[in-house]
Parts: sequence; C-alpha cells; structure tokens
Amino acid sequence: MAEDGEKIPDPSTVDDVRNDPAIKGAVAFLVPAHLERTVRINITARESQIEKIDLLARKAGLTRSAYVVQAALKQAGVKTRTKWVHRLQAKKLRETRA
Repeated sequence: MAEDGEKIPDPSTVDDVRNDPAIKGAVAFLVPAHLERTVRINITARESQIEKIDLLARKAGLTRSAYVVQAALKQAGVKTRTKWVHRLQAKKLRETRA
C-alpha cells in the first residue's frame, strides 16, 4: 500500500475485530507487520536441484521463495520468523492461485 502511495490504515484493536459482525466466528491472531519492500531475484540452478528444493518446500509447507530464503538465512546463522508465518503466507498464496 505504501509503495502505491496509499495511506496505511490504523491497526484494529482485538476488540474491534472480535465485535465485527462481518467476521463473526473468525479467529483473530496477531501477525507482525513488516513494511519492508519485497524484491524479486533470479537464481540459476540445475533442474534436479530446483525439483529437490520444491519437494522440501512442499514438505515444510512453504513456497519455494520462502524456503530458499529461510534455508539461506539459517545457514548464515540468522534467526528467521517462525514457520507458522511462512506457512500462512504459503497457504494464502495457494488460495489466491486456485
């Protein structure tokens, strides 16, 4: 939104979400907001390596991109966000593609 020049709305309180009749019965949870821009990159790898990465990513419930980033940062000793955040992102991505 910020990149498009749109104003970022004020965050909702848990009570606002809980009392919203449009989402009755939904489960509310907090997700950290990262306002950092996502950048697309290209990598070169053998087809068999990509197939293995894709298999491992699916087993982890992650997208290829999330898996590669998480694996690279883990190898470098950098702590990453928890897997459930990545899994939620992968699930949302699959749902939008369907």
